[in-house]
Amino acid sequence: MDSQPGPNVTVHYDYFLDGRPGTLPLNLSTKLYGDYLGKKSRGTYDNASYFQNFLDDPDEKPYVKTLASESRAETRDPDDQARIAISLVQHIPYLWGSPTRYPYEVLYERSGVCQEKSILLAALLRELGFNSSLMYFVRENHMTVGIACPEAYDFQDSGYCLVETTNVVIITDNTSYAISGRVWSNPEIYLTSDGRSLESANIEYYDARTWIMMQLKSKAAREDGTTLSLVDNQSWYRLQAKYDLN
Repeated sequence: MDSQPGPNVTVHYDYFLDGRPGTLPLNLSTKLYGDYLGKKSRGTYDNASYFQNFLDDPDEKPYVKTLASESRAETRDPDDQARIAISLVQHIPYLWGSPTRYPYEVLYERSGVCQEKSILLAALLRELGFNSSLMYFVRENHMTVGIACPEAYDFQDSGYCLVETTNVVIITDNTSYAISGRVWSNPEIYLTSDGRSLESANIEYYDARTWIMMQLKSKAAREDGTTLSLVDNQSWYRLQAKYDLN
């Protein structure tokens, strides 16, 4: 975070798009941040109203809109604009916090838990014109985002490709949640916006399947005291570099 004269700070957010790193800056109000800390209600509603309360707060909308506009300025391809937003939120460090914070607070502090980061991403995808949802896995006590995609690549016939937000994970990969390893139950799905579909989700789908296979092969090789083949190593490092996987 870089301080500027006056009651503002500029925060920079990293992302990767097809192996190319980028950074988007956002000028944020320290006064508004103080308002969120001291005055903003956290809500005590049912799940749908509770999540919507954080998503629809009017004070943060101009900042979410600006960040979405900066994503559009990076590429004309709507699918790649969504990929920038997804990668950007995934690159925001995962850090426990209580109580649940608004997207503006996540942007200002550049940290968040699954629910906080997922609500931020849903807000960005809404600004970018995508059909998206919050996917709440009650049994795992975990939240992800769903982005509409062709049914061949969706999660559990939901119509949505699963997007993990806690860390950098390829879209459609449900095996890399940082805390429990994977999500498996049927989630509660809360529609956050109508709009377009991620029509090119096949790219991530097949990359994710390859990445999962490489992880399994790597684990087996370690257990056997061997190493991955040259071809498998090349696949591993190609995907690692493409998405900035760690």
